[in-house]
Amino acid sequence: MKKATVNIFPWIVMLSLGLISAACLGSSMVLMGSFLTPISQSMKVSVSITSYYYTVIVLVMAMMMPIVPKILAKVNNTLIYLITSILVTISLFLIGNFTQIWMFFAIAIVIGISISFMSFVPVGIIVDNWFINKTNLAIGICWAVTSVYQGVMSPLLANWITLVGWKATLSILAIIVGILSIPFSFLVKFSPEMVRKKPFGYKEDKKEKIISKTKIVSTHKILTSKAFWILLVLLCLFQFPAVLNQMFPTYAISAGFKETVGGFMVTAAMFFDIFLNPLIGATFDKVGAFKGSILWLIVGLLSYGLLIVATNNHSADLAILGAGINDVIYIFLGTGITAIAAELLGKGAFAKGFSFVSSVSFVIGAFAMPLNNFIAEKFNGFDAVYIFFAILILLTIVLIGYGSNNTFDKQYGNKL
Repeated sequence: MKKATVNIFPWIVMLSLGLISAACLGSSMVLMGSFLTPISQSMKVSVSITSYYYTVIVLVMAMMMPIVPKILAKVNNTLIYLITSILVTISLFLIGNFTQIWMFFAIAIVIGISISFMSFVPVGIIVDNWFINKTNLAIGICWAVTSVYQGVMSPLLANWITLVGWKATLSILAIIVGILSIPFSFLVKFSPEMVRKKPFGYKEDKKEKIISKTKIVSTHKILTSKAFWILLVLLCLFQFPAVLNQMFPTYAISAGFKETVGGFMVTAAMFFDIFLNPLIGATFDKVGAFKGSILWLIVGLLSYGLLIVATNNHSADLAILGAGINDVIYIFLGTGITAIAAELLGKGAFAKGFSFVSSVSFVIGAFAMPLNNFIAEKFNGFDAVYIFFAILILLTIVLIGYGSNNTFDKQYGNKL
């Protein structure tokens, strides 16, 4: 009897993508927060002005999303990820030498273009190409890699900034980014067919036909499908509660906790993220994205109740626990929404439809933080923010239930 061979190359592609995204996207977005204050002091501008760096990046990514899948499908992916990894590495080196704020914003454009190939949209498309089975688990593990990286690097950067200064630390970070991303760019391939490989879960004895994920689908059909608009509203709604991780330090201070509590809340969210990402992905593989999403979003809803109780009872421990559980919502902007998009749009419309939806939602996301902070200021605390988020999640659950009966394949079938 012929011994079955284990198809490990899809997992290699997935881990390579995870490391590249962790190093480049994680460093230039989440970890860059450690440098905003010293950068603003060096350039003699306020932190609020410096933070527009994020707005520039998100808006650039929004413009890039419609064309990213096309580029991935037509251009050698190794070349794409090699160039973008090098660009992010060089950009981080250069930031320490900037003397004017416009230079910082200009490099944000370069970074935004580069990490557009490392966000949840392209990662979801490529992983979906490489996996027939365990797709959502693979996506979950991929983003768990980013969480581990950020969890390890965040305290290290804080310590290094104290010891050697922010400029030297930024150079060290750039070196780490280059080491973790550039070599692994040679292992990223768009689809198994392009390198004569088989996706994970392909059964040769059953002669399963590998369905091309790059099949051209009418843009008109995508834009007129119920599934597209359901996904668009879902992703836009998610933009607001998904940024809560970044608001925990502000919440802790406004609730009267010690400043360290906000830091512990972020750490708790990162810790939960490491095991929740693959666990949520595995749940989707087991029961489907629609049922799995509703179950996990109910867990996310409970976290808002915990945070409100923690505020009113001034319980730091409960606030930290609530922050950890709330990471379920943050995960949905990566692992969750990718799984839902795949179910709603189907294989044929997934890449194009998901990129269009993400482009619009990124623009909305650029203004999510200001609106959330406005609500907190207007109502003198975060209880109103948590209620606002809970309402959005309830609407999301309703939309997911509605979407389960209005997928693209149910509307158009094989008439692409």
